[in-house]
Amino acid sequence: MVELLMVRWSSSLLFLMIIAAALTVKGTAGFCSSAVSTHRSTTPRLHVNYANKKGMSEREEEKGDIIPSFQRRSLLLSTFTGAYCSFCFPPLSADAVIEVTQPSTTYLPRRNKFIDYVFAQQMATGMTDYEKEVEPYKTELFQRLFYSFGGESANGTYVPVIVEVGMGTFPNAKYYAQALSSSSMGLKGFDIVGVDPNNSMSSYAQDNARRFGLSSSLRTVNGVAEALPFADGSVDAIVTTLTLCSVVDQTKALLEIRRVLKPNSGKFLFWEHVLSEDDSTLALQQALLNPLQTFLADGCHLNRRTGMNINKVFDGKVDLNYMILEDKWVIGPTAFGIATA
Repeated sequence: MVELLMVRWSSSLLFLMIIAAALTVKGTAGFCSSAVSTHRSTTPRLHVNYANKKGMSEREEEKGDIIPSFQRRSLLLSTFTGAYCSFCFPPLSADAVIEVTQPSTTYLPRRNKFIDYVFAQQMATGMTDYEKEVEPYKTELFQRLFYSFGGESANGTYVPVIVEVGMGTFPNAKYYAQALSSSSMGLKGFDIVGVDPNNSMSSYAQDNARRFGLSSSLRTVNGVAEALPFADGSVDAIVTTLTLCSVVDQTKALLEIRRVLKPNSGKFLFWEHVLSEDDSTLALQQALLNPLQTFLADGCHLNRRTGMNINKVFDGKVDLNYMILEDKWVIGPTAFGIATA
């Protein structure tokens, strides 16, 4: 095992040396169809509704000093802590509403326990700055999702079923707790099912659930995004945050998400790092670093146009936004929003 890891890391370092020059490439206009200045400011840039570029008007809104800035992460920190690229651990007790069917193992890859352990530890300890920076945006996004369940009209009796695909260490726990503490949401509780293939994520997810008073609301189940263990039209909402970068078949995963959502009312909340749409130099760097990122970060891809794929699968019924987290380098370009089944 030790020898194998040494070989993998030696190969990775050699690959880094070979492509190091690409990280300083300037002025590669034309690599992306929408190249802009490569200047990196200290505040995020928000581009609203970027997916349908040919048919939609675009606007860019400077967000000011809403979010604290952090220094750019190194390549290895980005590759290890830049994505929750995961799905699957054994079921645990909870106040269940939905029935979980027998999960398929068709897309479930073979796991290395040691690598899973290290990766889970990195996710649990290395994402603090990232989560702090995106918290204002994710807070608003989750509030919109929870209000869509009925708000005050729910009269505190509604228990929505929410599936977190690629739950990882459950960094979103705080947003569920905030909703339950708000009288205006009208929610009695949640039936949250976390789907993740990395067994080592389970204890971290349960720790976060306990920390925010959600122990009885959370179950974790073995499964993958491409074969979700739920009946057609049975789920109120699905959440993916830094997950779709690593699924084996993204189109299949999105079709599965739409399949299990309740028709006409089911919601899909997503927050995903994507290929840069407005910085050709950054997009080139993402493309060159993608093989290394995929190798080191549990299959995570830097070059996916996830927002556009979501827009296609959900027939345009998507509130789709695009933002640049300036200090997060290759995982800075972000697509986020809510789609309706």
